[in-house]
Amino acid sequence: MRGGIVLDPLEWLLVRSYYTALLPQLNFLNDYLAAEMAPKFCNYEGDLKEYDWYIVNIVMPPAETKPFSDGLLIAVEGYSVELLRNWGLKPDIIVTDFDFKPNEIIKYNLLILGHAHGDNIDYYPKYASKARSLLPTVQVWPRGCSLLIPGFTDGDRAVYLAYYMGAKEIRIYGFNPSKVIKRNDDIKRTKLQIAETLINRVIRKGESKVIFFK
Repeated sequence: MRGGIVLDPLEWLLVRSYYTALLPQLNFLNDYLAAEMAPKFCNYEGDLKEYDWYIVNIVMPPAETKPFSDGLLIAVEGYSVELLRNWGLKPDIIVTDFDFKPNEIIKYNLLILGHAHGDNIDYYPKYASKARSLLPTVQVWPRGCSLLIPGFTDGDRAVYLAYYMGAKEIRIYGFNPSKVIKRNDDIKRTKLQIAETLINRVIRKGESKVIFFK
């Protein structure tokens, strides 16, 4: 993959206007700098369509249930990678912005969708440069080898990705907007509310069966 790809421009515009209105205190202006920087670390030569997207298991940090063995396995953040390792499993894809146990992520030779945004621009290069298979994702129009997926948090972005790749069944493990794992503050709680709204948007589209597990 060489040029940037936008999965759904209109959905992205709607979603971006939503989360920027709810969290004006975040550094969204630097999203443009992040989008310029991220493609420099792209070293993914494959095609996402090579994966079997029919059934997708998405494991989020609060997960308590070991995922089923069938289907594609996506870990959200390094914390979920660690959970899966403790269950004797290894994900096929990791969706992350490198802010929750990033050292767990770079241990493996598998596809990382590493998200660059205005608030991780300082430490993104440290981890992205160590990834053996990195496809950058961005929050504004891509400038080079990167992917723009509608969504805001790593979790809902993973759900949007599965949807756009044609998943017929999306199993979400551990999504609980009332259970805060990483930190408990107003910004984090708002992010989880946004994620819940966006996941519900995918559900209402009705093209993928979405099942939740603890």
